[in-house]
Amino acid sequence: MNYKYSGSFRIITGPWGYIFIAIVDSFAAIVKNSDIAQMTEKKINHPHLIITIPAMDELGYIENCIDSIRKQTYKNFTVLVCVNQPEHWWSDPDKKDICENNSKTIAFLENLEYPPIEILDRSSPGRGFSQHEKGVGHARNLLFEKALTISNDNDLIMCLDADTTFKPGYFQSVADIFLKTPDAIAHANPYYHKLTGDKAVDKAILRYEIYMRLYVLNLWRIGSPYAFTPLGSSISMYAKTLKSIGKITPRPAGEDFYLLQKLRKYGRINQYNEHYVYPSPRISRRVPFGTGPAVADGIENRWESYPLYPAKPFDMIKETYDLFPELFNEDLNTPMDNFLKKIFGTSKIFQQLRSNYKTVDKFIRACHTKIDGLRILQFVRYYHRFRNMPDEDNLRKHLEIIFDKKEIIKTKYFFSAFKFENISISLLQNLRDILTDKELYYRKRDFYEPKLPF
Repeated sequence: MNYKYSGSFRIITGPWGYIFIAIVDSFAAIVKNSDIAQMTEKKINHPHLIITIPAMDELGYIENCIDSIRKQTYKNFTVLVCVNQPEHWWSDPDKKDICENNSKTIAFLENLEYPPIEILDRSSPGRGFSQHEKGVGHARNLLFEKALTISNDNDLIMCLDADTTFKPGYFQSVADIFLKTPDAIAHANPYYHKLTGDKAVDKAILRYEIYMRLYVLNLWRIGSPYAFTPLGSSISMYAKTLKSIGKITPRPAGEDFYLLQKLRKYGRINQYNEHYVYPSPRISRRVPFGTGPAVADGIENRWESYPLYPAKPFDMIKETYDLFPELFNEDLNTPMDNFLKKIFGTSKIFQQLRSNYKTVDKFIRACHTKIDGLRILQFVRYYHRFRNMPDEDNLRKHLEIIFDKKEIIKTKYFFSAFKFENISISLLQNLRDILTDKELYYRKRDFYEPKLPF
């Protein structure tokens, strides 16, 4: 190593003899010109990415995901794949095909030359999950545990799904985002479902995306700190963050929602990126809810589980948020009182929080932590259950509230007397893309000018 000193030497006599001390005019010049500094800079600017992928019945899809990984311009990564299913499926004739598909997936991964992949085999006979180990949530926990054994605190742990694709610059873009926003502890990437050419599937996935995007746009509209879309294929976080928040609760589905909620309570989550992830709009019944079941139900025109909720409950949540500063001083009636009493079993929620949090800021944060993303969703469903309105009417109201006069012109068709079951794919795609652009506006705004209550 060649160090360049721009100072001089002098000798100081002390009790232990002569000590040579370099008087350096600029310590920064030393650091800049040292090989060690260059290595450190490279490590800081190029964090190690640990890619975690749960896989079940994915042979027809994981090849495309691996191909996306192979094409990445960013090369400092490790890939972990947990191929999994319950052990008892091997003796279930209805599930045997999935077990055999998993065996072929393992063989495919083992034969890859690049990228090298570490396989967590929880599928082969004798290695499957026990009946109390909960599906994809348990698989993600195993992947996280393994990732933490091979990571440093500032390494990034990235979640993908085996049926997701992305462009060659995706890994680089995520690494850059963390470097640009050192105060953020996690990232939830924008997503977009590509159409397949199958009319029934495409119509179902577009309708499902419209459901997801309208829900999160309303959360952004009211200033909720839980304005995010939970997709397992879009989440990244620091290893040190994952260590701090601990394991996620294993669940058959929905583990991505609880992971993001846990992360949001811990710190800021970035959500803006010019690169998208592209989950598959596949039909699947592997989990009780989510994209696969939504597409399957949508093909049968069953949307009871994925309605377009009315705007009113979101307004009621916003009114409750606005009362938080006053509730620090005294009890007041809120639009959510009946629901909160039903959920928590007491009408003294805010009185209890006042006893524990002695400043306004801490009290408001505690209120948001108490009335979290799960409680918001439950409240919206609670309201919708007793005041069910047609999805078409709810959509029109949302468009009036979310978009300004110039933007709303693009959605004029949806103010006519239409029915979702009769609408064309091109019109649904147009609506999905308009909502996607509006969502990206909020993501970008919060990236550059965060406006979050905590």
